[in-house]
Amino acid sequence: MSWQDYYKSRVMSAQDAAKILQSGDCFWFPLLMGQPSMLIPDAIADRKDELKDVEWITCLTLRPYKLFKPEYRETFTFLSGFYSTPHMQQMAASEWSNFIPYQSSDAGVKYSHRKRIYKRRTGIITQVTPPDEHGYVNLGLDTFYTEAVMDQSEWVIAEVNPNMPRTYGQTNFHVSRFTAFVENPNPIIAVPTPPATDLEVKMAQNVVALLKDRDCIQVGIGAVPAMISNLLENSGLKDMGIHTEMMPAGTHKLVEKGVVTCKYKKVNPGKIVLAFTLGDKELYDWIANNPMCEFRPTSYANYIPVIAQEDNIVAINGSIEVDLTGQVVSESVGNLMRTGTGGQLDFVIGAFWSKGGRAINLVPATTMNDTVSRIVPYIAQGARVTVPRHYTGYVVTEYGAADLYGRSEPERAVELIKIAHPKFREELEKAGRERGLIKKKIF
Repeated sequence: MSWQDYYKSRVMSAQDAAKILQSGDCFWFPLLMGQPSMLIPDAIADRKDELKDVEWITCLTLRPYKLFKPEYRETFTFLSGFYSTPHMQQMAASEWSNFIPYQSSDAGVKYSHRKRIYKRRTGIITQVTPPDEHGYVNLGLDTFYTEAVMDQSEWVIAEVNPNMPRTYGQTNFHVSRFTAFVENPNPIIAVPTPPATDLEVKMAQNVVALLKDRDCIQVGIGAVPAMISNLLENSGLKDMGIHTEMMPAGTHKLVEKGVVTCKYKKVNPGKIVLAFTLGDKELYDWIANNPMCEFRPTSYANYIPVIAQEDNIVAINGSIEVDLTGQVVSESVGNLMRTGTGGQLDFVIGAFWSKGGRAINLVPATTMNDTVSRIVPYIAQGARVTVPRHYTGYVVTEYGAADLYGRSEPERAVELIKIAHPKFREELEKAGRERGLIKKKIF
């Protein structure tokens, strides 16, 4: 059978594709741009009265699927390893929160253990491009864990979208890998970068001051990373590289200005390595059919031995609070999960072992209109530690940068207090003494 015949035989309606799902199954959505439109998920939701005991795993979900509504909870159990978006955070705050701890690099491995314990038939629904002349569809703007889940799945449904950009890297899959195809042209979600506040600009300036020519950067999501790109554009820095989980906003402008060339990268020289992206149409159009941008699954892009081979890796990520020993909390406010571990620890450890590498952790000095310090004596009760203190490198607030590498716990406390909001420094000093961290001879 030719690939054309195979493909045509598997094209079906969303309702017929939804019937592939059976009671007792576990089904996945990819990340962000790889996620299906409302069409197939809502057709699955409409089967709630005929299905039982179905698991649904999704992360960083932007669309308001019916499956999020309370009336679907009896049939569909919700699981996630990363919340962050509004729909996800509503679930996180509800009685149906069901968080799976994993790092970006090990999502596929962690699921293999889950599947060993809970023996469910597995499937995944992903957006792809139409097939090329050789019968290969393309995953486009997300390769995060899709292939790892496909490899463990009994069924794979592709929503075929001609608006999905075709990209380079580990993105092409033959039509024979798929159980069903649903053709549905739909817009690719574009998310403009939010404008940075004065505080975020100061934090970004403090980060850029730590960078140098030929650094290879990883930047997380948010307004501060976007501002970092803006500042780099006119920084005078040159020949930088990018090896990242998510492509930073404004990357195309950095390439055009010669700030990013990837010329001196040891691993994938000349290439920007990434696992997914989120941005505006201008960024997507630049990525499309661009051989400089190489999409890889996080089992490669976030694999610590790969990251560590690169010189001068700089991992730049945000957080929620940091205690005086250097423990970094980036995913929860007390017991309430807000995001997830994601790739932060992957890159923090990779940067630590990279020659000339360093990890930069961003945290605003305060929250709640300057009434609560984010530099704290103790992490909040119930908070999840994302970066253990022995791997924490630089901590940056709007008041400066604290270099914790090689410092003792008392020395760390002193450095962290220096970058706290001035109104909390005396209080933090007192708490540090009470905790036994700050000694008379040091502070």
